[in-house]
Amino acid sequence: MRDSAEELKKYKVKLYVISCDNLEKTKKFAEELGNKFPILADPERKASVLFGVDRVFGLSKRVTFIFDNKGKLVEIDKKVNLGSHGKDIVTKLDELKIEKREE
Repeated sequence: MRDSAEELKKYKVKLYVISCDNLEKTKKFAEELGNKFPILADPERKASVLFGVDRVFGLSKRVTFIFDNKGKLVEIDKKVNLGSHGKDIVTKLDELKIEKREE
């Protein structure tokens, strides 16, 4: 996703990454990503449970949820491919006709 950060910023969307790690590990992960997106720490796994992506052993499934500008869930991608995820999101945003920001 970080490799597609500039392309993703062209869309009228807000991107968040949720990590189930503690705050210290989440900060380190954010630094490794170059702080391209806000990363929310969820060590108590409340968001994971709420979104139905919680798994055993402190892990969560990698899932992308896309909401429209009214907060309506319009897409769930349960087949995240780490190698192409950013490009896959850009393609999906185009398919969903998500508006782009004015340049």
